[in-house]
Amino acid sequence: MARVFLGLGSNLDAEVNLAAGIERLAQDYQLIQQSPWYRSPALGFEGPEFINLVVEIQLKDDFSPELLSQQLKQIETDFGRAADAVKYSSRHLDIDILLFDDKVGKFSTESSSFTLPREDIWKYAFVLTPLLDIAPDLVCPEHQQPLSEFRTNIQSQCLDLVEK
Repeated sequence: MARVFLGLGSNLDAEVNLAAGIERLAQDYQLIQQSPWYRSPALGFEGPEFINLVVEIQLKDDFSPELLSQQLKQIETDFGRAADAVKYSSRHLDIDILLFDDKVGKFSTESSSFTLPREDIWKYAFVLTPLLDIAPDLVCPEHQQPLSEFRTNIQSQCLDLVEK
């Protein structure tokens, strides 16, 4: 089974959309665990605060990162994401593949391309903190070092735990 970590975020009716997004993921995939939810300011644009979390899912071994990416983009579209949405904008639901087993490199689908592991892991507290909450011993497949060592990169970033 493939071990996959997904980052979820929303800043439009965030609590409702994230709960519905998790429910949708649980219908389509084997949901293993979910991190606490964190609130952080919008990055790269003026907008409402985001709520972010990380979930771990398991997939059959023959499942590819490309297929998962296509399916996740469809879920985002189902939640109102426009096909021409700009990178830094408000979202009903954003789902990113952070880690897919030990896969490293660039991957492409007909509509997008992405890199694994996702670089946001070591750049942003709203990605690394919830990831380490559910998998504190993870080792970065690209850098071959514990992900916890990247905490120094994010120490100055604001992050608040969401009380549910």
